[in-house]
Amino acid sequence: MQDLREANSPGRTSELERQLRDFQQREENFQRQLREIQEREQNLQRQLRVVQERDQSSQSQLTEFRQREQNMQRLVRELREGEQNSQRQLMEFQQREENSQRQLTEFQQREENSQRQLTEFQQREENSQRQLRELQRQLREIGQQLTNSREQVSELQLSLSTAQQTINQLRNQGARDWVIPRDEIQITEKCLGRGGWGSVNEGTYCGCTVAVKEIYELILSPHNIRLFEREMNIASKCRHPHLLQFIGATVDEGSPLFVTELMEKSLRTLLEQRQLSETEIRTISLDVARALNYLHQKKPDPIIHRDVSSANVLLWRQGDQ
Repeated sequence: MQDLREANSPGRTSELERQLRDFQQREENFQRQLREIQEREQNLQRQLRVVQERDQSSQSQLTEFRQREQNMQRLVRELREGEQNSQRQLMEFQQREENSQRQLTEFQQREENSQRQLTEFQQREENSQRQLRELQRQLREIGQQLTNSREQVSELQLSLSTAQQTINQLRNQGARDWVIPRDEIQITEKCLGRGGWGSVNEGTYCGCTVAVKEIYELILSPHNIRLFEREMNIASKCRHPHLLQFIGATVDEGSPLFVTELMEKSLRTLLEQRQLSETEIRTISLDVARALNYLHQKKPDPIIHRDVSSANVLLWRQGDQ
């Protein structure tokens, strides 16, 4: 009972009230700290969302960067492939240029050899002419001094005849025996075809029907004329049953005329009209192969055609083939 009275005494009550106020004060502090903690948590969540958004943005930028990097790598590969192709084409071009330079050097060397041979021939002709004049002078002197010596005159005449034969032989060595006069060639209006060098018409020569190729005036030049004469010299030396027979050509001031035998039609024309039989295919192929083999085995210098095509394979009829 005494304890209850002490508990209900005013002093004890004040102490309890003070403790209660302290407790409430602590509770308020705790609530305030709790609110601060909640606010911090909200701030942290907000910062976390910002960080996540930034992370998503960074991931997107990284994806774009990787895509760009892949595109750049693809472009680099394409550039490298293009560079390799360019290098390969450059090497092919250089190889072609070297081949062209080698062919040009060979042609120049042949031309120099021809010029040297021509110079030697001219020197021989001059020597022969000089010898002829000397022999003629000696003949006149001997004729004047020894009018009564027929034997000596006969010997001098024989020497003169021998010298003249030597001159004629030297002249004939460089003669172009394939040259024919223009006035002996008649060209008709019937056109057989056109090519890169000229047009081909039907014509007549020495009463026979022939093919006449007339070189275009636009391409005439000293260089092309030399090439034309070189081709004529080669054609005049070719004899084969499966080669177009060359008859002759002109070398006067007009456009050069190239005369050959007249064939019926070209292989291209025949193919445009109908299909070939197996026999015709074998026959034509064998004939072309024999002709090319003859040119390739030509001595001392092999010949390369360089323009074998169906338009340049000319045909003639034998029986029903």
